[in-house]
Amino acid sequence: MSEPDTSSDSSRPSDEFEQLSGQTDPGIVREFIDFLKYNKKWWLTPIIVVTLLLIGAAILLPSPVAPFIYTLF
Repeated sequence: MSEPDTSSDSSRPSDEFEQLSGQTDPGIVREFIDFLKYNKKWWLTPIIVVTLLLIGAAILLPSPVAPFIYTLF
């Protein structure tokens, strides 16, 4: 009986790893969109958008908006 050739099986995962390591970084926004898409977490989108809008308002307009933001928390 001949033994099965395991050398090609053991080199395959390292080849896949090398391919994945050679790819460029997609970026945080693209990675988050992919997370929402593949995990079916679209309900997180309005929460993230409102949070970003509140953060942007707090940074850009600190004096007139601050009393309204602080009363929410």
